[in-house]
Amino acid sequence: MDYNPNIIEALLASQSTSYRELAGRLGLGESQLRAELDTDKEPKRSLLNSIAGTFKVPPFIFYMERLPNFPAPVLDFRSDKPAATFRSPSAIKALQFAESVQRTAAQNLNLTPGKLPHFKAKKDREIEELAYEVRSQLGITAEDQISSKDTAQFYTICRKKIEDFGIFVLHDSFDTEDGSGFCLSDPDAPVILINTKRQTRGRRLFTLIHELAHVLMNKTGFSDPFVQKNEIERRCNRFAGSFLVPKNIISELIDLHRTPSTPDPEFIRRISSRLKISQEASALRLEQIGVFEKGTYSEWKSFIQRLGNPDKNTQTGGGGPTEQYKVKLAKYGFHFADVFSKLLNRNLVSEIDVYRASGLKPKYAYSYFEYTKSLKSSDLFNLELMDE
Repeated sequence: MDYNPNIIEALLASQSTSYRELAGRLGLGESQLRAELDTDKEPKRSLLNSIAGTFKVPPFIFYMERLPNFPAPVLDFRSDKPAATFRSPSAIKALQFAESVQRTAAQNLNLTPGKLPHFKAKKDREIEELAYEVRSQLGITAEDQISSKDTAQFYTICRKKIEDFGIFVLHDSFDTEDGSGFCLSDPDAPVILINTKRQTRGRRLFTLIHELAHVLMNKTGFSDPFVQKNEIERRCNRFAGSFLVPKNIISELIDLHRTPSTPDPEFIRRISSRLKISQEASALRLEQIGVFEKGTYSEWKSFIQRLGNPDKNTQTGGGGPTEQYKVKLAKYGFHFADVFSKLLNRNLVSEIDVYRASGLKPKYAYSYFEYTKSLKSSDLFNLELMDE
């Protein structure tokens, strides 16, 4: 089997990547990389292995007659004009994980997601109305928000009710330079994946609802809600803020008579704890609806630039529960347990198929499935889930 030099070009084109970007990932200069590839002889196996590892493809691909079909490159919504960009290996791995879960579920089971409205609204007032309509349809109440003991608990409640409508919500950890999460839109098996790396629960919650907006828009791509450079992201952020703090129930969530119009950072910290959302989302949203004076959000941003963003978690791992069924529930979610337990029970897939699609080992699958099925709505208020 001979080396095929055309595969490199085809691979770069399929992933919307340049030689310069690839060289940077490999720790080489662009001229050095081109020199090692533009030769009559086969490039070093070590270089081909490194390139394969960067793109998360098998090395034998460079010896094939033609490049196999890959899914279309996923857009990055953090730029002025959303386009496909180069991904870190950890982000590619997370994307492949989500795509594999989506593909396995959709191909083997007749899925019927709940009907949620399509996101066509463009004006702020229309977006506010849509967000409240979706929140109401999902059954997320002011009492859910107030009664949750902390942001993590409210996140779990929102996640469960979103998943009850047939939307997968997965967790994985990848390079934060690639965003806070992404959405894979699909009429039968939409997927939201939340990046757990260095994100507080409040930031994850805002990311979750931001990605839900992408699902409703039918727009697949990577996002960071706090990098807003285009109209799509502005609308998704407006939706997320309106969803988490609806204007028409704000008096149920906070005591307006005791809320200053010019809050200091400490008050914003306390009010974010009350609302169960991030400090940044609190400052921005309460300014949007007129509770805080204009300029509050900018002042808060200036303040945290000096001290560091409190919505970014600097801790890394550890402290998770010993019960593996809870660890797996945190990673794979509620809808995954429902769908993949059905696939196994109906012999539509095997245990090894589930493992290949998701990385979930058979020795953990059944206890996770049974535990998730046993949970009642009231249990969500006492459920504590931690990352792997």
